[in-house]
Formats: sequence, C-alpha cells, structure tokens
Amino acid sequence: MKIKIKNLTFKCIIGILAFERKKKQNVNINISFNYKFKENKFIDYSEIVESVEKIMKKEKFLLIEEAILHLDRHLNNNYK
Repeated sequence: MKIKIKNLTFKCIIGILAFERKKKQNVNINISFNYKFKENKFIDYSEIVESVEKIMKKEKFLLIEEAILHLDRHLNNNYK
C-alpha cells in the first residue's frame, strides 16, 4: 500500500539566516511512502499530518535537509 499526503501547508521557523529565524514562513510538504498492510491495522493519515506539523514547528530546523532526514527517521520508526 502507498500513502500520499499532498500539499500539507503550515507556517514554521526554518532557515539559517537571521530574518528566517524571526518570522514564520509558509512550508509545503508532500509525503509519499509504501507500507505493508496488515488486516485490522491501518495508518491514520491525520496522525501523520499532525506529527509532521508538530515536529516542524517544535524543532525549528536550520536546513530543509535536516528536516527531511528527521521526518524520514520519525516516519520509519513509527510507521513500519
């Protein structure tokens, strides 16, 4: 099975420049990953959306690459 979340948009602090650290920016995220479906077990899309947004707002990443790696680890660890 494949999960796709398109155009998840919210504001958060991200960037290395001084002005980027002061004012929230619009962020748009697309997520796509495969998983093995097991009977009576499903992945709740809203849970993924909520956790991704929460992580992005809390961590205030300097680089988008750091954010991607962090989210990748989070999704792989929590949604095997």
